Amino acid sequence: MTAIDPGRQIDRARRLAEAGDLDAAAAIFAEIAADGDAPDRQEGAAGLSAVAERMAEQLLEDGEPGQAADLLLRALSVPGVADPARLRVLLGLAHLDMACGEFAGAVEEGVGSGEGADAGTGALAIELLARVLPLRGRDGDAESVWRYGLAHPDAALAEEVRLRLNRDVRPSIT
Repeated sequence: MTAIDPGRQIDRARRLAEAGDLDAAAAIFAEIAADGDAPDRQEGAAGLSAVAERMAEQLLEDGEPGQAADLLLRALSVPGVADPARLRVLLGLAHLDMACGEFAGAVEEGVGSGEGADAGTGALAIELLARVLPLRGRDGDAESVWRYGLAHPDAALAEEVRLRLNRDVRPSIT
């Protein structure tokens, strides 16, 4: 085990992370990682990546994808951040969650109220929501969205949803 020097910023950041103060730890790790002359630059980059990942995962679990995306974009803007691919995947998941929220909002605002959205727009929102939800492990919710669309009292919308459900959207792989 590495000895911890209470005067070193990297060690302070580690202690903060271990104590659960991830915001403060991330700020210190980012400062170290961005300092081209810092002897602990690589450790700071690795610490920032680990803390940002933990924080983003928690924000996603808490239903805060916008905050997770903002956090990940800040971490990815730090030169030399470790494991940017993992952070980008989490950023993509945050964007999927935000997309689900927008699709659901479109369904609720346009389709549910009978105002604004035409049958094609409503069916598109239903399809996109139902097709994206399984990517986030929400198969049951996707089935409910399809059922909602298929049983909608607006016959034109229900027909549009039926057509969208039955079309083959898989790419042709040769």
